[in-house]
Amino acid sequence: MKLSILTNGYTHFFIRDLGELIDYHADLGYGALDLSMGCPYDSFLLDEDNWLMPTKRIKQRMESRNMFFCQAHSPIVTYLDEANEEDERKLRQCIKVCSYLGIKSLVVHLLHVKGCTPESFVEKNVEYYNRFLPMLDDYDVDFCFENYGHFLEKDSYCFDADQLLAVINAMDSTHIHACWDTGHANLTRLNQYNEVTKLGDHLRAVHIHDNHYPIKEPDGMFCPDAHNFPLFGNINFDAFMQALIDIDYKNAFSIETDTPNRKGHEDFFYNGELTLNLKPIPFRIREMADKMLFEIGKYMLETYGLWENN
Repeated sequence: MKLSILTNGYTHFFIRDLGELIDYHADLGYGALDLSMGCPYDSFLLDEDNWLMPTKRIKQRMESRNMFFCQAHSPIVTYLDEANEEDERKLRQCIKVCSYLGIKSLVVHLLHVKGCTPESFVEKNVEYYNRFLPMLDDYDVDFCFENYGHFLEKDSYCFDADQLLAVINAMDSTHIHACWDTGHANLTRLNQYNEVTKLGDHLRAVHIHDNHYPIKEPDGMFCPDAHNFPLFGNINFDAFMQALIDIDYKNAFSIETDTPNRKGHEDFFYNGELTLNLKPIPFRIREMADKMLFEIGKYMLETYGLWENN
C-alpha cells in the first residue's frame, strides 16, 4: 500500500507552491498525494477558463517524481441552504480536474440540514448530489462521502458507517462510495474495526489522524478535531489496520494531519500586546516533524505487512 499525505497540511503555510510541495513530499519518501482543492496556492485548479495548462504542469511534475494523486478533497460547504451556484460550479470543476489527473476518488462532505431528522438528512443530500451523477458517469470519477464526527454539530447525520451507507445506498450509483476519517470517528468513540468492515468495498479513501476523546462540553477554545499525528492520541490503530486488511482495501494510506497549533489555549497579552512568540513553529522544526510523520506512516504499514516501496 502506498503512503500518502494531503497537500494542504501544515507545511503549506511555509511552502505555498503546489509544485514545490510535490518535490518536498517526494524527497521525504511519499509515493502518493491527496490533492486538497480550494487552497490559495492551487486556486488555478478551480479556474474553469485557465486550469488546463498549469494542471498539466502539475501532472508532469508528479510523473517526473514517480508519484500519483491517490485521492482529492473538494472545497467544503457546511449547510445545504448555503450551497450556491458557485459551489456547484467548483464541485463540477473538481470532477474535471480529477478526471484529467487520473484521480478516481473525490472526497465530499455531506451537507448539514438545519432542523433535520436522520431521514430528511438522507433525503436532502440525495436530492442535492443526484444532480452530479451524470457528470460522474461521463468523467468516471467517484464521490466518496466522508464521516464527519464533530459531535457538537446538531444538523448532521453522517457520523458512522450506517449513516454513510444510508446515503450511499439511496443514491444507488457505482460512483458513490465512502471515505473514512479516523479522527472524526474517534470523537464519537466509534469502534474503528466494526465501522470500517461495515463499509467494506464502499471504502475508497481514508483520512488518517489522531485525537483525544471525549470532550463532553464545548469550552469555546479547544478544538477536539485536532488532526494530530497518528499514534499520538487514543485511537486504536491496530483495529483500523486489521479492518483495512479484512476488507482488502485497495487505495493509498493517506495521512491528514494539520497544524499543531489548532486553537487550544487562551490568548496571552503582555503589556497590552498579544504575545505569539512561539506560534507558529519555525520551518526547521516542521521539517523534523514531517520526517517523523513519514516514519510513523511507514512503521504502521510495515508492521501489518502493507508497506509498498515508494
